[in-house]
Amino acid sequence: MLNLPSCIAFGHDLVLVGLAVVICAIGSVITARLLRRTMESVGRARIAWISIGAIAAGSTIWCTHFVAMLGYEPGVAVTYEPLITIVSLVVAVVGCGAAFGLASERVRYAAPVGGAAFGIAISVMHYSGMMAIAVNGVIEWNAPLVALSIAFAVVFGAVAFLQVKRRRASGAIVAGAAFVSVAIVALHFTGMAALSIYPNPALEGDILINDVARGLIAFAVTGVGLSILAVGAISYFLDEQTRAQYASRLHHLTQSVVDGVAVVSGGRIVDANAELERMTHLTRAELLGRSMSDFLNVNDAMPEGQVLTATLTPAGAAALPVEFALRTEVSTIDATPLTIYSVRDISQRLAQERRILFLAEFDSLTGLRNRASFLDKSASLLHWSADSTRYVMLAVDLDRFKEVNDIHGHSAGDMVLRTAGGRLRELLEPGQIGARFGGDEFVVFSRVSSKDQAVTLAERIEKAFSAAIDYEGAMLQCYASVGVALYPQDGEEINTLLNNADLAMYRAKASGTERICYYDETLDDAIRAQRRMIDEMRHAIANDEFELHYQAQVRLPDEEIDGYEALVRWRHPTRGLVAPNDFIPAAEQTGLIVRLGEWILRTACTEASRWANALPVAVNISPVQLADPHFVSKVKETLRTTGMDPSRLELEVTESCFIGDNPWANPALQELKSLGIAISMDDFGTGYSSLAMLNSFPFDKIKLDKSLIDQVHANPKAKSIVRAVMSLGDALDVPILAEGVEIVEQLDYLRAEGCSLVQGYYYGKPGRLTVADASAGEPSKSDLSGPARPAAAG
Repeated sequence: MLNLPSCIAFGHDLVLVGLAVVICAIGSVITARLLRRTMESVGRARIAWISIGAIAAGSTIWCTHFVAMLGYEPGVAVTYEPLITIVSLVVAVVGCGAAFGLASERVRYAAPVGGAAFGIAISVMHYSGMMAIAVNGVIEWNAPLVALSIAFAVVFGAVAFLQVKRRRASGAIVAGAAFVSVAIVALHFTGMAALSIYPNPALEGDILINDVARGLIAFAVTGVGLSILAVGAISYFLDEQTRAQYASRLHHLTQSVVDGVAVVSGGRIVDANAELERMTHLTRAELLGRSMSDFLNVNDAMPEGQVLTATLTPAGAAALPVEFALRTEVSTIDATPLTIYSVRDISQRLAQERRILFLAEFDSLTGLRNRASFLDKSASLLHWSADSTRYVMLAVDLDRFKEVNDIHGHSAGDMVLRTAGGRLRELLEPGQIGARFGGDEFVVFSRVSSKDQAVTLAERIEKAFSAAIDYEGAMLQCYASVGVALYPQDGEEINTLLNNADLAMYRAKASGTERICYYDETLDDAIRAQRRMIDEMRHAIANDEFELHYQAQVRLPDEEIDGYEALVRWRHPTRGLVAPNDFIPAAEQTGLIVRLGEWILRTACTEASRWANALPVAVNISPVQLADPHFVSKVKETLRTTGMDPSRLELEVTESCFIGDNPWANPALQELKSLGIAISMDDFGTGYSSLAMLNSFPFDKIKLDKSLIDQVHANPKAKSIVRAVMSLGDALDVPILAEGVEIVEQLDYLRAEGCSLVQGYYYGKPGRLTVADASAGEPSKSDLSGPARPAAAG
């Protein structure tokens, strides 16, 4: 009989014992790895890993046992029953499969229960394998040692499975493999120590196949050992492939989205993407190992899948508003629950929302309230005020603002508006509301204690707005016209107050001398009428209510028609035919003259292009039109679309086109003249710098104003002035046209002084001119009441 030390030292071939230990160690590592993967897996993958694990673990136990058995030397002939040997392998595989299945269940104590089952599988395999021994002797078993061996297997098996379950991945494999090895070795050698073999001479020679059986066992062990290595290699590569796939998926998750993504395991960040680095101002290396709560105000009770708002505090930077959502995912590598944080920077979105809210109430250029916000706020103040409270409404408009835009460009105009808005914001006190209604219109609503306080506020605003502004070296100055309306005497509703302040402002604007005007119902009736007329004029332009009348220009001394002047009339639906003096000034003040002037030019060219006599037509041009930097291109486009010969077009301008800061006038007229268009000076003698204008521009014609012609037949001074102008025309070689010739005495004097062209009621009033009229040829004086003075003349 052999005890445990003597069993190992003297009852075994130590070389084969060492080989058995090596096989056991390798197989235990493979077993621990496969057990870990089985515990991590679910569904069909779990069944596959249980199967692979059962083969690897069962083969490890069986191979370790029979390598050691091949080295067992009890001192008598030993052989093995092949069938029982194979059955023991099947028992080991099946038992290990059951153990793996139990250990991978998602219940408490699954790991130690599965480990105990693994110990039982080792025991069953060992003792069933021992039943395959055939010897020439008697076998006896030491029951206590047998029980101890089984206890070793069960306890160490349970500990091994617990190590694989609880430890982190790398430590779990090492610890689990160590205890699996201990369980197998302890069982085997304790069980072998429990075995005693007594030789029996009477049985000597009965076992004849000892060498053959041992050879078969050796061959089987070799095959099983190779299968262990194969399973290990396969499981390793499968494991690595799974890890690579998971790592790739995790990397894709963190890197391929625009949101910041953090993967958290065990409360610490294990992966993060570049967007989260940007948001936190930390590198990926600095993020790893940190908790999300270090810079994101979140807690573990956050609901999964919902999008929540939070504040992220970057390293060394201002807090950042974010939206975040989280979800839980179980790692396919180590069964660790991963919390995936998806964090989105919403600072830009919030800024856009604030911008939208701002634009809903405020003007983007000046920062003042817009019209809707102003009316709502001021109406609310008025609604909640006591009956004795007094308010003032101020309407402010910038004079010459259009000139700033036309001369210096819209960027200069924007700067003027921004500066005016900034000055107004600085000037306003709490409770006072300022707004920009569009263009260069501003309004202020303020509580006041007296009219004097309202006057002071209006004066402060006018002074602030009228101060010069330095723009790229040019001093821009737009004086302010202020209209004042007081509550309650000038209106008890916000819209009424605003309208009345607006009327007062227009009166200040039209006066030319007063910067601040107060609403006066009796004085503002005319402004109301003018505003109605302006609205009607817009409607008239859109609905073609204007028409052109023509007055002949006659050449002396033979009294032949030299051309026509186009004069606009308004065919008003209720007032009849309205003369230009009644609506042209208002059109120039409001800028409507630009649209109206374009219509006049286009219509005159269209109608004149149909005349068979091909006489020229003269069209008056307003200074406002000439200040338009696109005026020349508009004239060119009109000539092109109407087919009008430029040499038949004459543009009449007054000296006011050259007065003031208008750099467009002279170059524009020069360019038009180069096209063949004639340029004449109208109303000569009514201004202050006519001679300077004649020196600065080569006019094709000079038109003497009617005021000089009215008294030329009876007033010696008037005669002297006309004579001087005639001499000037001769000196400059520029023809002179006298306007307003109405009686024969005026005509006789002009003819005597050598005037070459005349125009006036003597030859006919302006009237509609048909194609037939313009084709009548060269009429004599007696015929001028026909083509030159049409029967339909107004």
